[in-house]
Amino acid sequence: MNSLENYKALLERYFGNSTATFDAASGATNKVIGALNHTNFSSFHSTFLSRLKRLATRYSSANPNNRNLLQTLNEIATEKNWEGAYAEIVALDFLNSEQDWLSTPIQISKTVPASATLAGGFGSQNVNFDGYYDDFDVSFDIKILADKSRDILDGIMTEARTSLGIPNVVISPEYPLDLGFESFQQNRRKLLNELVQSIDVTARTSLVSSVIVPELKFRLMWQAGVLGTVGTYDPYQHAENQHTLLFKHAKKFSLVGPSLIVFVFFPWFSENVVTQFESSGTFYRAFCRRFFCQYNKDVTAANSLLKSFKGSETISQVTDKLSGVLFLEDTSIENSNPEDQNVKGFAYLNPNAKHKVSGQFREYLSSLRFNVDDMAHDNY
Repeated sequence: MNSLENYKALLERYFGNSTATFDAASGATNKVIGALNHTNFSSFHSTFLSRLKRLATRYSSANPNNRNLLQTLNEIATEKNWEGAYAEIVALDFLNSEQDWLSTPIQISKTVPASATLAGGFGSQNVNFDGYYDDFDVSFDIKILADKSRDILDGIMTEARTSLGIPNVVISPEYPLDLGFESFQQNRRKLLNELVQSIDVTARTSLVSSVIVPELKFRLMWQAGVLGTVGTYDPYQHAENQHTLLFKHAKKFSLVGPSLIVFVFFPWFSENVVTQFESSGTFYRAFCRRFFCQYNKDVTAANSLLKSFKGSETISQVTDKLSGVLFLEDTSIENSNPEDQNVKGFAYLNPNAKHKVSGQFREYLSSLRFNVDDMAHDNY
């Protein structure tokens, strides 16, 4: 049984026949469905089945959200969209978990006029939120906390190996792990050309030091062995370099009610350095505080940062439209109790938000064992 066939059987065990709509014979795979079909990941397998069971109960076939949930579950079977789909399942399971507080489950996929969000300033007609709490009037969108730097560098290294005809040579990047991904994103083509031109296949180059991004080096290993690299990390530097990522999600900032961005951390697609040094809470808080507080009195036109934005808002009037950020750390790979939620939650609320979440919603987050921080006495 291949990975897709196995995942199809699991999905239909909990949601019924014909609910798996993907082609199980295609041979496609990814880290999640591959692990579900492998005996070495028994804890993850058990935990994932518990999630399916809870979601199948929460969103039965009679629930109007069942169709949207199944669409997301089917996307986990894809090779390109599995990360985002998996993140949505983690978030929906966890954020629904205190059912005594909720009269109805989270609404999955809520479309509103763009004029109700900052998306109107980008020329959009409508905008879609991944989730909406009817009980608290809170909209949210789910994002993966991806390792964007490594994704970009992996693509560069793969293309370089192909261009040079050296598919078996190990190339490993070395750079400060708190360096912003935009250094790599903005110079991707130049970095690729630099790497290709710097490798001498005959001489078997072992080290390439970038001139374009001076902090970056590539180490090469031409035969079997162990290749070591060194990286430094400062969570505050990381936050300074990365916090502008939130501006990229401005279309999902509501003008009429509380709105949140939910980031899901999962080792198979996230920056592991964030949790390796037990500094995740430090990074998350610094990341949010910079966005919430640093721009509080900034009257610079928002389109100086958001080039395609046509609205009249200032930067401070953009940042105050985000009510908060939630971070969910998924620990299901190695968790020994599959009945647990296997998520560690951090909630940071914007002290300058135009639309703050209610006290009742804060209590709900606390019931989910979130570490809730509103920065009320740290707003300067």
